[in-house]
Amino acid sequence: MNWRAHMFIGGVFALVFFYLMGTRDISLLFMTIIGALSALMPDLDHDMSKGRKIANFCFGIFSLALGYSAACMGKICIPSLNGIISGAVVFLALMGGYFVLFMIFKPKHRGITHTILACFVFGVLVYLIAGFSFAIAGFLGYFSHLVADRHIKIF
Repeated sequence: MNWRAHMFIGGVFALVFFYLMGTRDISLLFMTIIGALSALMPDLDHDMSKGRKIANFCFGIFSLALGYSAACMGKICIPSLNGIISGAVVFLALMGGYFVLFMIFKPKHRGITHTILACFVFGVLVYLIAGFSFAIAGFLGYFSHLVADRHIKIF
């Protein structure tokens, strides 16, 4: 299945769930977008996937933002030398972990990233970063990819 179909299905999963749960404001659009983007995440194990290209770009930006936030203690500032060092450590740790996981270990396509375990881990990571509603949308989008591929494994 191509990336557009996965995004569409992931967005529909999230849209229907949140609509049925009574969401009728602008957050319904955000949850649909999160569901659609999350549907691309299981294919991070494939070098040429659209999800991998988006993740490579976004993860770098996210890591930089988190590093800046760590350097400035969550405020807008010009970090001190100690702040720059702590921010750099956060940035390098996140980028290093991502690089090791997807560039060095190179999970096989439809391997670990196409499991229910990975789906739950993704949901927990989204929860830690953005909160419960985003985690549900992310989980639904990720899970929709597994359903659409008809390739669901527990581990």
